[in-house]
Amino acid sequence: MAAEHSDAPAGKRGTGDVAVAVVRKSAAKSAAKSAAKSADKFAAEAAAKSAAKAAALRLPRIYPARIQPAEELGEALRAALLAEIDVALRECDGLASWEQPRRRRAVHEIRRALKRFRAGASLCKGAVDAVAVREVQEEVRGTAERLSATRDRDVLIETIAGVCEIFPPTSRRSVQAIAVAVLAPEKATTASADWQQAASILRSQLEGMRTRMLTADMRAVGPDGIADAIARRWRRARRSAAVPWNAGHLDSLHEVRKECQRIAAQLLLISRLGPRRKFEKLAADLGSVVSKIGEDRDLGLLEGLLTERRAEFPDPRQVGEMLRQVHERRQKLLRSAYQRATKVLDQKSGSIRKLISIGRVRSRRG
Repeated sequence: MAAEHSDAPAGKRGTGDVAVAVVRKSAAKSAAKSAAKSADKFAAEAAAKSAAKAAALRLPRIYPARIQPAEELGEALRAALLAEIDVALRECDGLASWEQPRRRRAVHEIRRALKRFRAGASLCKGAVDAVAVREVQEEVRGTAERLSATRDRDVLIETIAGVCEIFPPTSRRSVQAIAVAVLAPEKATTASADWQQAASILRSQLEGMRTRMLTADMRAVGPDGIADAIARRWRRARRSAAVPWNAGHLDSLHEVRKECQRIAAQLLLISRLGPRRKFEKLAADLGSVVSKIGEDRDLGLLEGLLTERRAEFPDPRQVGEMLRQVHERRQKLLRSAYQRATKVLDQKSGSIRKLISIGRVRSRRG
């Protein structure tokens, strides 16, 4: 009956018409509110993404320092190493920031700069006072270890989020929240250290390193010594890679990752002294191996925690599903890393040394 009177003038509508109008108006309001909520949600997500992109644009990308061929080799190496220390010093300001994304970037960039510094400093062995080099490297190692704990907590939460993607959207968030609360309670409860104090300590250490590098005698640094140092590390990487690539040989795989990481940093450091594209291609291939083994390490950390603290989860089936997913991902990663490492490290150390030497001759002629 209400439908029959829908065209009646507003002033002459009956009780049924008014009720229908009220219901329709209420439904329209609910739909409008729902649409507004969805729009607000998507707008908020879009705004967050835009803000993240804008922040990324505001923070310039940091490139590895490289030895300049026009300078005397020892001084060029010193300048490159000092540049990495300067990167770490600049990022100390970010370490003291109240913004979590800024702190995370600072931790990431400081760790990367210190790794590049260690790789470059190892090329000085035999040419610079061994005690001085060892003192600087020990300080770098200690600084990096202090930052590693923060990095591991951040990565653990990201790894949990990736593994929880196997669950339906309806339960994914709750499973992830439970896993974070059980496995990373310090991070979940936002128990923060005194970042200002940490930044002050790091800055003091880095400034001390910089002072020692300024006074180090680099005159004996020579191209043959650099070529020999990289060739020796290449041999170690090949030996470390000659093991079964599975979870039972994680120590050996860690050595593969460490050696490949340092060789890649060293090749980029000297890339302008030789065939630049070949050096950069080798460094990128080695970096791929490093990345895959590193991801396996992060998954292994999660796997160990899930196994150890399985009884603390309310639903053991969810833990079993997460462990199955972690196991499958680790197998794929190790297969892929092995294939890439076998291909990259197929070259012998002599050919790598020759490549560096040929590049040195060409740079001299140029």
